[in-house]
Amino acid sequence: METLFAFFIAAGVTFFFVRRYLRQLTAAQKAPARVAQPVARVETGPCPRCGKPIAKGTSFCPHCGAALAMWAVHRAAVLTSGSNGKSGKPRPMINASLCVGCGSCVEACPETGTLAMASGKAILAEPDRCVGHAKCVEVCPTQAITLSFGGVLQTIRVPHVKENYETNIPGLFIAGELGGMGLIKTAVNEGKLAIDHVRARLQKNGAAGAAPAPAQDAADTFDVAIVGAGPAGLSAALTAQQHELRYIALEQGEIAATIRQYPRHKFLMAEPIEMPLYGSLYVADGTKEALLAVWETILANTGVRIQTNERVERITRNGKGFEIVTAKGKYHARFVVMAMGRRGSPRRLGIPGEELGKVAYRLIEAETYEGKDILVAGGGDSAVEAAIALSRNGRNRVTLCYRGEAFERVRDRNRQQLEVAEKSGWVRILRKSNIVEIRPESVTVDVRGAPAEIPNHFVFILIGGESPEDFLRRTGIEIVEKSLAVDLERTFA
Repeated sequence: METLFAFFIAAGVTFFFVRRYLRQLTAAQKAPARVAQPVARVETGPCPRCGKPIAKGTSFCPHCGAALAMWAVHRAAVLTSGSNGKSGKPRPMINASLCVGCGSCVEACPETGTLAMASGKAILAEPDRCVGHAKCVEVCPTQAITLSFGGVLQTIRVPHVKENYETNIPGLFIAGELGGMGLIKTAVNEGKLAIDHVRARLQKNGAAGAAPAPAQDAADTFDVAIVGAGPAGLSAALTAQQHELRYIALEQGEIAATIRQYPRHKFLMAEPIEMPLYGSLYVADGTKEALLAVWETILANTGVRIQTNERVERITRNGKGFEIVTAKGKYHARFVVMAMGRRGSPRRLGIPGEELGKVAYRLIEAETYEGKDILVAGGGDSAVEAAIALSRNGRNRVTLCYRGEAFERVRDRNRQQLEVAEKSGWVRILRKSNIVEIRPESVTVDVRGAPAEIPNHFVFILIGGESPEDFLRRTGIEIVEKSLAVDLERTFA
């Protein structure tokens, strides 16, 4: 009896599960087929440094740690003919490197509250209030404000450089400020990476796109020629020496001339920089004098070779690579790295004392100068704007030295502001004058034929110069206009 009872229980349980299974199977057959949902794909691209795939929008490569902001200019879209990049809502872009904190833009803006002052700099306090009057752009004395459309700068003119720093001329590379990024750290990194690419090409001699191999008996042919000895050029030379490449580094001025000509009294260096063959570079007090001392220490300790006072006049590609012509001779190299800077060659006065560290050829951040005797030389807009910015509210004792009588080449707005500054006693103007000699604590000026010695802490020579764009075009390098994202470059460190 018990066995029969157990049998019926087992049969009932079995029937229950079989019936449930058959119902589920029937429902599945009647139900419409479900379309498989595609798995979302993460768009990727190669890292410009190591070549490994990385997700788009990544800030740092997870493989090699490279900061992808270094290639912001290289990856920026080239504007086509007839395009001006003006799309979207206009907003002012403020370059903190150029802003002198005068407040003119805040006062001129019709939309009260759009712009404001913070820590001595103009900021876009209420972006939504801006309607694109562009009054701020008109009144800015240092051209620190550019009208932006849809989060993109209007344009920037730069050499057309690939992500490996190579130009449209195979074998010719551009690194540093000349390529569009003026940060010291970025320039150092670009100089190193450019030589790394050169070394890789040398190791793949005969590979597609590589420079033709020189004749075996060409003892005077260098692996690479480096033009310029600023942050990018020095880094490139150190890397070439580290890789035991045959290199020649040419600098048109003295050693560290780029550092000596830095327009800032102080600058920002927020974190250490890794210099090839030297190690961690960090300047705590942020003065160009401190950076210059470190630069000279690097040169002395590493033995890197820089040929100074040798200006490159022509670079020509030939069957064996490149011919580099200077005032002192000719050189041949398989590759060339150009690290000359964007400002080109400033025009000099050719007078005694011009090599002193207190002499600069551009002004940035006038507010870092206070209570100083400053001489500005020049009669154009840049000289007048610098004198106005340095003298505002009697901050410094400013003298403007001009060889002419009337400032005929200056815009009306600058001329009017200069007249106000002169009447208020903020700027002393020496017309029909020329600087004769610069001394550590004074400057001798010829004023209408009579010498005058003026106490002085700093001298700004703003009399123009030769743009590197002409040299690039003569070399055959393509110059393009690109649209850049907001906040591309706001410091000079």
